[in-house]
Amino acid sequence: MDVIIYTRVSTEDQKENGFSLQDQERRLRAYCEREGKTIIAHYQDNYSGKNFNRPEFQRMLTAIKNKNLKASQFFCVRMDRFSRDVSHTLDMVQTLKTLKVDVRFLENDYDLSVPENLIPYLINVALPQVENERRGLNTKNGLRQAKREGRWVARAPKGYSNDKINKAIVVNEDAIYIKKAFKDVSLKIKSIDQIRKGLNKEGFNCSKQQFYNLLKNPFYIGYIKIDAWKNEEEELIKGLHDPIIEVDIFNQVQQVFEKGKRRDIRPSKYNQKYPLRGHLICNKCGNKLTGSSSKGRKKYYSYYHCQNGCNERHQASLINSTFNDFLSSFSISEEVIKLYKEIIKDIFKEQKGTKENKILKLNKEITSLDNNLKNLDEKLLSNDIEAEDYNRMGKNTKEKIEESKREIVELKQTDSPLDQHFQFGLSMMKNINYYYDNADIPTKQRIVGSIFPEKLIFDGESYRTTKVNSFISLISSKSVNWNGDKTKQATSYSDLSNMAPPLGLEPRTL
Repeated sequence: MDVIIYTRVSTEDQKENGFSLQDQERRLRAYCEREGKTIIAHYQDNYSGKNFNRPEFQRMLTAIKNKNLKASQFFCVRMDRFSRDVSHTLDMVQTLKTLKVDVRFLENDYDLSVPENLIPYLINVALPQVENERRGLNTKNGLRQAKREGRWVARAPKGYSNDKINKAIVVNEDAIYIKKAFKDVSLKIKSIDQIRKGLNKEGFNCSKQQFYNLLKNPFYIGYIKIDAWKNEEEELIKGLHDPIIEVDIFNQVQQVFEKGKRRDIRPSKYNQKYPLRGHLICNKCGNKLTGSSSKGRKKYYSYYHCQNGCNERHQASLINSTFNDFLSSFSISEEVIKLYKEIIKDIFKEQKGTKENKILKLNKEITSLDNNLKNLDEKLLSNDIEAEDYNRMGKNTKEKIEESKREIVELKQTDSPLDQHFQFGLSMMKNINYYYDNADIPTKQRIVGSIFPEKLIFDGESYRTTKVNSFISLISSKSVNWNGDKTKQATSYSDLSNMAPPLGLEPRTL
């Protein structure tokens, strides 16, 4: 009896380095020799089993249809080597049957002339698809859970690279172009595509669609987007990677896309459980603690924990409440409030004068450059300059004018009333725990980062860190021993005149 044998694997790697194809062929040839069957052709593919769009299988099918290949049976080791889709399997079995070729398998082969065998046969036809879909579902769930833990397991977006050794996402040299892209788009001076083309000339290769997707990606402000799926809503999770873009700049760019409709990025409800994620490090190994939930008998429990194999694990509720209690210990004396007000006045008076001088200087530069353009026009009309030189010099001059106008816009946008800054800053410093409790996650993260320039360690009862914002230490009447004990001490004002609130919040206070 003349037969065809068929072998298949899914990847090129299996074909080149594995033994699956060889093993399938060996078993098929041994069976045919034992049963007295003559192999007239052997076909093999290294393609997916989701469909029959495989080069060798189609070549075989064409040969059978054209009657260039005459066989009464087609043999495959098992069902999943033939196909991993129920409907495709049944259709192809019927097609070959019409061409007078009987499909047979070495494993779980059934004589369909017996009606009762149809049930186990159909079950075995369905099993490869079930296995394939289960594997895909497990993979999808695994990827979504990794994102919920702040880990990005796919190829890093532009501006970042995959550190395969440390299994982390790190900022690369393209970050400077990303920052410039967001900044220029937020200013609304040029069109988005003009900005993209300008960056391309500087060495940042990015297609139009890729550039638009980049500007909408919350990954650049430190968040990972998890798309809605089944009964799960879309989520934004704080990632373990470092942000490149500030949230305010990102939201301004989204307004450009939405044509004035505000679309602020907010973290998902899931992430509200872990406001200190990214600011805590392991007490044992020094790696960042992440946050995740585990299911108990009746509900889910949230924890901060180390991912480096340590047993460091604390209930999220304990860590969060202890931190809130700590913030409530800060208080400011009236003497410091008066001094702070005078400092703020001096700072804003100095900054306002500096900005006005810069704007005046830039306006003079623009006037001078405009005059240069007029002189170029006169020289061109009087044939004192070649057209090529005129175009080159004119282009450079116009670019300088554009840059100066952009700087003026930026300087004017940073102006804020003194009273707004002072009242907001004073209220926040006096009630910082209240503001922290009622803030969204990005603001909480910025408050923590402003107070603690370096990471926090929680030992199960209290916090410690190697450094606290020096301004906070000066204005607070309670200082902290960073082994966890609070101690009352006199506040020194000797260096306060040199202090100013660091950047971080709007209005800028902490």
